[in-house]
Amino acid sequence: MPSLNKEFISQKLTYLSTYLNDLESLRVRSLAEYKGDHVKRYAIERLIELIVEVATDCNRHVVAALSESSPPTYYDTFAEMHNLNILPKELSFRLASTTGLRNRLVHRYEEIDHKIVYHSVLPLLENYRKYLVIVYDYLEKT
Repeated sequence: MPSLNKEFISQKLTYLSTYLNDLESLRVRSLAEYKGDHVKRYAIERLIELIVEVATDCNRHVVAALSESSPPTYYDTFAEMHNLNILPKELSFRLASTTGLRNRLVHRYEEIDHKIVYHSVLPLLENYRKYLVIVYDYLEKT
């Protein structure tokens, strides 16, 4: 079992913080504004992808260091973080649900529903900021 590399996780959390700040700076006032600015829309979509990916990188590293399991999906990494008593159940579920949005954005499984992406930004920011604090706190305690 690999050991917990706090420096690796800290660096990932720094990226996460930057991506969250960038996403916050791109928030728009209305769905019409969101739909009308395709460059901003693409930037928001990409930041959502990066936020989910960097958090799941952290999750995979922590899970590998603390257990013998290797979560097969992005979604499962958040469930494992709850199983390891690092993330609260409700938060882990809300974060895990963002992996579906990330998959739709990355793989273009279906036409992107701009309304869903637009309405996902604020909860995503709130939930990943909570994640950031919890994982930083976890690192401090270990």
